[in-house]
Amino acid sequence: MDIDLIGAGPRGLVAAERLIEWQRQTNQYDHLNLTFIDPYGIGGRVWPVGQPHELLMNTNPDYITLFTDDSVQMEGPIVTGPNLYEWAHKQAPAFLFSHQLPNRADLLTEAAALVHNGYASRSLFGAYQLWFYDYLQQRLPESVSLILRKEQVLSIRHIETTNRYLLKTAVDRFQTNAVIMALGHYEDALTDEQQSLLNFADENDLHYTTPTQPQEYDFTNLKAGENIILRGLGLSFFDAVTMLTQGRGGHFNQGQEGELTYQPSGIEPHIIAGSRRGFPLRAKGRNEKGYGELDRPHFLTPDWFSHYQTTGSLIGSRFIEQFHHEAEYVYYQRLLALKYPQVDADEFLREFVAAKEPSAIVFRSPIVESDYLNWNQLLNPAEFVTNSDDPKTMANYLQTDVEEALLGTKTGPLTSALEMFRDLRDVVRKVVDNQLLRPEDYRNTFLGQFNNENSYLSVGPPETRIAELRALIQAGIVTLLGPSMMAEADSQTHQFATWSKAKPEDRYEASWLIEARLPAVSASHTLNPLIQNLIKEGLGRPERVTMEDGSTFEPGGVDVDMSRNELIDSNGQHRTGLYFWGVPTEGRHWFTTASPRPGVNDNLLRTADATVADLFHTFTGVQ
Repeated sequence: MDIDLIGAGPRGLVAAERLIEWQRQTNQYDHLNLTFIDPYGIGGRVWPVGQPHELLMNTNPDYITLFTDDSVQMEGPIVTGPNLYEWAHKQAPAFLFSHQLPNRADLLTEAAALVHNGYASRSLFGAYQLWFYDYLQQRLPESVSLILRKEQVLSIRHIETTNRYLLKTAVDRFQTNAVIMALGHYEDALTDEQQSLLNFADENDLHYTTPTQPQEYDFTNLKAGENIILRGLGLSFFDAVTMLTQGRGGHFNQGQEGELTYQPSGIEPHIIAGSRRGFPLRAKGRNEKGYGELDRPHFLTPDWFSHYQTTGSLIGSRFIEQFHHEAEYVYYQRLLALKYPQVDADEFLREFVAAKEPSAIVFRSPIVESDYLNWNQLLNPAEFVTNSDDPKTMANYLQTDVEEALLGTKTGPLTSALEMFRDLRDVVRKVVDNQLLRPEDYRNTFLGQFNNENSYLSVGPPETRIAELRALIQAGIVTLLGPSMMAEADSQTHQFATWSKAKPEDRYEASWLIEARLPAVSASHTLNPLIQNLIKEGLGRPERVTMEDGSTFEPGGVDVDMSRNELIDSNGQHRTGLYFWGVPTEGRHWFTTASPRPGVNDNLLRTADATVADLFHTFTGVQ
C-alpha cells in the first residue's frame, strides 16, 4: 500500500503519525510505504528552522502539540507525547546538540529559557517538527517505511486501469494508491491593482511585494533611514517590523516601571504603516488557564443547537448575538469579581443567561456604564480614539491594550472575554460544518462580520509585540497612519505614496511598498500548480454555495466531503483515495490555520484520525 503525503507541516506530520499507529494496531497491510513530498522539507514553507529567529509564534508552547491524548474523541489508538514546552525542556537539548541546525545556539538558549506562558520562536516549532519526524522514524514497525522527497507535486492523474494515481513533479513521476494533501497558503493571481503597482515598480526601479509569507520578505537592499510602506496591521505587519528592527540589531530596554524603550542600531528604515481600521490587532492575553481548560458555553449549548438542525435555519445576526453573549458572560463574571464584590455574581449570571435581553440585567445592576462591554468601541476604535495618528495618542491606546492583556485570561474581564473566540472555536465549526446558516448570512454575516471580529480581536500577537510597537512609535521608527489608509503609484514623483483619508495632507512617499498580509484563500485564483491541475482535470472543484435567488458564490476553498475530507470532483462525486484538508479548504471548513492543541479534543487531531480511519476502511484489500 503506497500513500503519499503532500505537505510536511504540522497537518502532514500528524497524518503520518496516525497512519503509522493505525498500521501498528491493525497490521492491515503487508507493506505500508509512506512518502512525504514537500519542496521545503519537514516543517513546510511556514516552519523552516532557518527563518529569522526573532519571529515568534502567537500561541503559548503549552498549547502546541503533534500528539493525540485522552481528550481526543477518535477511533484510532491514542499515543501521547510532549507538547512544545515539555519537549523544549526534555528532548530538545539532546536533539539540538546532535543535529547541525541553523540557529542551533539560539535554539538551545531559547529552549532552556522557555516558560509556560511565554512564546516560542517559529524556529523552535520548526525544530520540534524535525524531532517529531525523527520520532516517527523510530516508531516505524517493520511493515512501514517513511521517506521524504524535497519536490513540488505539479499534477495528479487517475489511472483508470489500476485505480491508482500518477503524481508528477519537476524531476520525476511515480504512482500511489492514495494521497493526503495538506497544503498551506499560496500566492494568488494578481488583482488589477497589484499588477498595476508591480508594473509601476518595474518601470521605476522600486520594490513592491505582493501578499506572501512574511518570513520570506527580502529587505536586503532597503537602506538605513529609507521610507518603507507596510499596508496592513496584522500578524505579517508585526513580523516585518520585527525583522526591520530587532533583525537589524536594535533592542529594547525595560525601565523600572516596566515600560519599554527602543535602542536603535542605526540601520533601521522609517516604517510607515496603516490599514482600513487604522489600529493593530488586539494583543493576546496572558494565559492563566491550565491543561485542557476552557470556559464552557452558556448560550451556544447543545439544546440551543437542537433548535437549528435544518440546513439554513439559523439567522446570522442571531448567531453573532448569541456569541457576543458568551463573551459578555465571561466579561461580567470577571468584572464582578474584580471590581464589584458587593454584587451576587451567581445570581447576576443566572439572570443574565435566562433573560430575553441580557443587556437589561446589566443596565439595572450597579455596574457603571464606563465598565460595560462595548462591542462598537472594541471593533471601531477610530470612532472613540481621535487623532490616532498622533504618536502620544496611539502610545496611550497601545499601553491600555498591553495592560488589559496582562490581567490574564482568568482574571482580566476583557482578556477573558476575547479568549472566548478561541475557547468556542469548535462550537463555531459546528455552525459551519453543519451549514446551519442561510447562504446569504453565511456569506455576509459569517464570512464578513464574524470573521472580521475574530481576526481583529482574537488572533493578535503576544502583548510584548504591542509593547514593542509602542516603543518604536515613540522612537520615531514606526509611523502609524490614521484610519482608511490609501496607497498609490505617484506618476509625478515616481514613488509610492500613502496617506490616511482622515488626514490626506499628511502624505508619505517611498520606493518600497509591502502588502503585509498572507494571500487570500481562493481555489479559483490560486497560483498553486497542484490545485490548478486538480480543478483543470476535474479531480477537484472550488466550493460553490447556491443563494436563495439561484446565484452562486465561492467562499474560497477547495470543495471536500465534510466528514472524510475526500475531494469532491467536478461532477460532485467523491474521489476515493484523494484526501484534501487544511488552509486551502477555508470557507468549506473554518479557521484552518491553527496548530494542534493538547487536552481539548482538538479538531485537527480528530480530523487526521478520521481521515486515516476512512483510508484504512476503504483500502482493506490493498497490499
